[in-house]
Amino acid sequence: MTPAVSRAIATDTTAEVLDVLWGLGSGRRARALLREGRRVEILALDVEPSRPELAQVVVSACERLRAAQGEGRLRVVVGTPSGFAQRWHELGNGGAAVTMHVDLAALASVPPAARDLAQTIERLHLERLDLHRFAARMRRNLVDNVDALASASPLSCWAGAGAGRPAFVLAAGPSARASMPWLAEARALGPVVAVDTALPLCREFGVPIDCLVSVDPHASSRVHLQRGADGVHALAFQPFCTPALVGAVGERVLALPAGDALCDRAAIGLGLPSLPVAGTVLLYALQIAAALGCDPVILVGADFAHVGGRSHAEGTATAHLAPPTGEVIADARGVAVPTSWALRRFAGVIARHIDRSGARHWRVEGGGAHLAGARTVELAAVGRWVRRAARGRAPTRWLPRPVAPDAAIVADRRATWLRLLGEFDGA
Repeated sequence: MTPAVSRAIATDTTAEVLDVLWGLGSGRRARALLREGRRVEILALDVEPSRPELAQVVVSACERLRAAQGEGRLRVVVGTPSGFAQRWHELGNGGAAVTMHVDLAALASVPPAARDLAQTIERLHLERLDLHRFAARMRRNLVDNVDALASASPLSCWAGAGAGRPAFVLAAGPSARASMPWLAEARALGPVVAVDTALPLCREFGVPIDCLVSVDPHASSRVHLQRGADGVHALAFQPFCTPALVGAVGERVLALPAGDALCDRAAIGLGLPSLPVAGTVLLYALQIAAALGCDPVILVGADFAHVGGRSHAEGTATAHLAPPTGEVIADARGVAVPTSWALRRFAGVIARHIDRSGARHWRVEGGGAHLAGARTVELAAVGRWVRRAARGRAPTRWLPRPVAPDAAIVADRRATWLRLLGEFDGA
């Protein structure tokens, strides 16, 4: 083991300018920084602490990394989550001008002990990027949504409403279309919770949606309304959602994104629930199924892969041929299928949610990625089970109608949101 790859978390912060990179990965992100003449320290939380020599293997395989290491411009640190936290604290208080970078692909493959830290870093990094890129848009969305925010019921109003029932959580992966013929019948057994991308597909097949789920702030997401929103009983949204989708559904429930400074204060002041976010609407849908108390949770179209070379299910507004990315992920048989780094990351996020859940999760097999913690069930078998179990039962509305608060409460909530927004504008 060379001195530059160390288990110990050193206290040397003498560099006047330092770029700190979370995650080693293939070394590609580090090479890009070094090409710009940067001085780089890699906090390699994706390397098993008991195998620090693996980090040196990556460095030794690249001439640029080897040269930078020899010149003292590259340092790779391998350690435990607590050690990395200590090092980050030292860097922040050491007088150096530190710029943080994140290798998201590396964070998707960290050892189990580092997953919580990796997820926190990922969330903070993505929130920072969103703030820089989309802050103005997100602020506009919140202002436009303020009446809907003030009148929405908290997600907690549905607590336990699905206990003893399965939930059918519909994602918009390429395999989703094959399940649509039996999904309408499934509503006789339990609620259908669908991501907004799947809305056109449900409209095409006449599948009512008990809860439509949306988190996307981009105006382009209004394309999911191309077939309308009839048959949607309620919308679960967040403050920064595009107003077009929020306004399309009259009954709404709300949970706030945990970790957002404004929303954290609103959660306290208004008594609203907060949930972790990870950039994927499917996580919010699964959190709703968990709040309902449903078991099992049956995932449909959760492929995390470009099955058949497609990005989404045929019939969704965003379906297109996915260009090759060079990324692959193992399916249920261990065969590599094409994917993207974002889909790989989302699969890890969903697997962590399932690991912490007390409910059973079944994933309808559609040729996509293996999902750790979820039982893989064949499409035909699920269809037969649904039709047999639903025979003689009429579909029903499983979720209570959100209760609209009176005008005084709505006015008070509206004033609170605008006051909080004004305080942040002035900060």
